[in-house]
Amino acid sequence: MISPPSTEYIVYINTHHISTSTPINQLFSNQKMSRIFITGSSDGIGLSTAKHLTEQGHTVILHARNPDRAKTTQKALPTARILTADLRSISETKNLAQEANKHGPFDTIIHNAGIGFGATSSKEITADCISAVFAVNTLAPYILTCLMDRPGRLLFMSSDSHYGGDNSLKGIRTSCSYGDSKLHDMMLANAFARRWDGVNVVSMHPGWVRTKMGGGMAPGGLGEPTRALAEWAVGVGELGKLRSGCFFSPEGEERPDEAAGDLGKQEELLKICGEVSGVNVPV
Repeated sequence: MISPPSTEYIVYINTHHISTSTPINQLFSNQKMSRIFITGSSDGIGLSTAKHLTEQGHTVILHARNPDRAKTTQKALPTARILTADLRSISETKNLAQEANKHGPFDTIIHNAGIGFGATSSKEITADCISAVFAVNTLAPYILTCLMDRPGRLLFMSSDSHYGGDNSLKGIRTSCSYGDSKLHDMMLANAFARRWDGVNVVSMHPGWVRTKMGGGMAPGGLGEPTRALAEWAVGVGELGKLRSGCFFSPEGEERPDEAAGDLGKQEELLKICGEVSGVNVPV
């Protein structure tokens, strides 16, 4: 979801800078109210975006990993509806899809949850015999996308760490590589964008910001990624006009690693996720 810089990754300078000169209250005024579901929204960018959208009058359903995190989130956003599920578990992820559907249909689904970079669970092998990184960062978004009612907008949170990631898919079930998982998220986004006409499917790099994952040394705050994610989520401003299948940052559309565009590997990834989860891509 968020990554510190690393010398092994390519740095890409975006070519589509988005102006942020429009006042935020003017940008979001007179908009149709949307229903939005955000995973990993008990803190960080997810919670910040949920707060912003709620303040604008949109209905946001949040997700937390466990009841304790849900209670803390409820204090931060007292009026919010919060669903709980540990996305390391295939069965809990399937149950989350069922529960979320009861509160839908959603105009927008944002797959924001992710682990990595020193998290205590980043090297964990789960009860389903897969790595926690694969389970949370890649498999859970796949399962939720397949089992939840189809939205108008669908976002897979990626990272600039996807540059240089391995799309061979070898050992993916037990891989603990954050960068690989973020490449796989982008591959999933591209695969669903090809399949689902009428759904705006994108992937996003939020930047290296000061969150639990990003760490206190990160140069950026929550303001820009929150604004960008909220803008795209409800289809306002320049970011709201981005085409399906694109990859973007708070500054605009970016060029992804070419590995994300390999159609054969996209199909192979869908097959692997289907085999591991027992969930097939709906037609």
